[in-house]
Amino acid sequence: MLLKNISLNKCSIFIEVFLCLVSCQVPQAKKEAPQINELNKETIFRINLPEDHNSGYIWQLNRNFNNAVLEELNAVWHGNEKGVDFNFRPLSKGQTTLNFVLTKYNDTLERKDFIVKIFDN
Repeated sequence: MLLKNISLNKCSIFIEVFLCLVSCQVPQAKKEAPQINELNKETIFRINLPEDHNSGYIWQLNRNFNNAVLEELNAVWHGNEKGVDFNFRPLSKGQTTLNFVLTKYNDTLERKDFIVKIFDN
């Protein structure tokens, strides 16, 4: 029984990593607050933000969102032209706000908020 659970966990992790790697096929939450991004509980999604590492500009996620509703999977930088994808997996029905800040060294330059509402099938 334990080996079966380990195999299922490995398979599930592989699928999540694969989906994140092909992020062009992962749905994107684009609406900034006060608009609401409504997503199905079964849908892994991403938020893409422009990021220029050459100039020292980096987006950071504030981890104060409701982690009972969402799980952050990873952040993948695709270069200065394509920016960074923050990938998330819904865990349960509910609503939370994701706060991002654009920083350069210790200075906060910009803030973006995304309200995410997760619904059942």
